[in-house]
Amino acid sequence: MEFQLHCFAVMNSAAIDPTDFDTILISELEALREGEELLKRLYPQLHARPQLRDFFLSELSEVKRRTQRLHAILNPFEAFDAPAAEYSKPRLSPAA
Repeated sequence: MEFQLHCFAVMNSAAIDPTDFDTILISELEALREGEELLKRLYPQLHARPQLRDFFLSELSEVKRRTQRLHAILNPFEAFDAPAAEYSKPRLSPAA
């Protein structure tokens, strides 16, 4: 609990301007959406073009990392509570 309060104080002391936060958040969400769209286009091609598999997995990993970072930013207290963070971690489902 003391660690969480310390981290909260540090986050508040290093706060950024809300308009900057919104701009950064929107650009991150747009980048995440672009990654998802790329994965949707690549997924159907994997069977016919297996050489795309490494690239697809690399992009999938990047989307997953970006999703986890955004989740930690939008839910900062869960980042310090391991059981809650694991339980509520966003799950990536296969492209439709």
